[in-house]
Amino acid sequence: MIKKLGKAFNRLLIKNARVLDVEKGELSPPQKIIIEKGIIRETGTEAEPDCDSIDLDGLTLSPGLIDCHVHILSPYLTEQKGIPGLWTLKQMERNCRATLAAGVVCVCDMLSPIKILNRVRRKIESGNVDGPDIIASGGIFSCAGGYPEAISPVAAPIGAVTGQPKYEPRTPAQAKRLVNYLYNLGAGVIKVGYTRLSRQLVDGRTLPAISDENLRAVCNAAHELGLKVRVHHNWSEDMNHLITFDIDTLEHGVYDRTLLDEEIQDVKESGVSIVPTLTINDSQARFEEKLGFLKSNRAKEYFEPEALRHLTWVCSTWTDFSGESYGGSFGYTRANRYCYDAELNNTRNLFEAGVKLYAGTDTGAVVAWPGELADELIRLNSIGMSPLQAVRAATAEAAELVGRPDLGIVKNGKTASFTVIEGNPLDDLSAYKKVRYVCKSGKWYKPLHDQLPDFWSGYDVHFKLR
Repeated sequence: MIKKLGKAFNRLLIKNARVLDVEKGELSPPQKIIIEKGIIRETGTEAEPDCDSIDLDGLTLSPGLIDCHVHILSPYLTEQKGIPGLWTLKQMERNCRATLAAGVVCVCDMLSPIKILNRVRRKIESGNVDGPDIIASGGIFSCAGGYPEAISPVAAPIGAVTGQPKYEPRTPAQAKRLVNYLYNLGAGVIKVGYTRLSRQLVDGRTLPAISDENLRAVCNAAHELGLKVRVHHNWSEDMNHLITFDIDTLEHGVYDRTLLDEEIQDVKESGVSIVPTLTINDSQARFEEKLGFLKSNRAKEYFEPEALRHLTWVCSTWTDFSGESYGGSFGYTRANRYCYDAELNNTRNLFEAGVKLYAGTDTGAVVAWPGELADELIRLNSIGMSPLQAVRAATAEAAELVGRPDLGIVKNGKTASFTVIEGNPLDDLSAYKKVRYVCKSGKWYKPLHDQLPDFWSGYDVHFKLR
């Protein structure tokens, strides 16, 4: 999937790199760059120091991509029975390698038990696993029976070892303690789950949600620590309520109806940003179209055999509603084109109104996989973003959202994390599907394939039709 390029370079001269300047929106002529100990020291230099060198032969050196919403430790299970096998640990490492091979140098993991995630982060930092930098939320804040309703806190002895997947504070004081607990374990963001309608939208059943008092306590505690609060939501009425709180982003989009103009304006005036994750919602709408990839040899690189068998079964039965529904995982969104079209239109209207958008895929949520951030940029372009705006949403602006100001721009003093691609993404965002090299903190890697997988048959045609 990906391989290291020789030794770790203490000092390196990069030759003939066309540098993508995401601030000016320009692609430079071929130039030289010096990096030292993982930091960019000189750009556009004329010097040729006596050190190791890499000649990029006119390839585009872009800031490394950042995926603002993933579940990188996912084994792609849906309502599985029994205890998952040890293969799930191998799948986590596959996810890390595949993500890095796609040119993604940093991700924000939005729900994984914090202690398990910390062990993976240590493996990546030590070089035992190849993968991106991981910003972590740890578990999700909710309430008993609240979203995600299929997840409950694990027994305390297990939680002490793994960390909890879900936190259900009963009082504002407990909410504050839990935020501080996660922060002390290395959480870089706080996630809240807030969905008052069940996934079975048509049955009218409601879910409990975290109380207003506890949500305010989570926001206050997080902001005191410099952490952003990012909230999962799906429904319009939830959105209207949530923007009255001091939250930072809404994750995903509204797909039960088209938002009114005054609602769009309320979101803008609230100052809340959006991570629309169009990829996951498009994937839920037409997951059956990914079956060709799941039957390909590339899929065998992506998934452990157990995961691949399960995903193939889910995909092949996606539009067969006579069998097992796995409704707890997808419910109303399964094969529902209306949901995606509604979210696409709402996202377009929010963008046109001036609401800030960031790039995220929800990779790991069963139907979305590493390597799809390039397609997310194309989706963002399809709702009105220019190619440059879409790139910024996954580089410079994404770096601000995830709290990594050292990333996202190729500039002296920044961390040397790059995605080296063939082509000019300012002209054609599909250039990000042609990853030639990846550099993360000065360490260089070479993907084993010249192009990312074709996850969808007729993918480009799909966008031309919209």
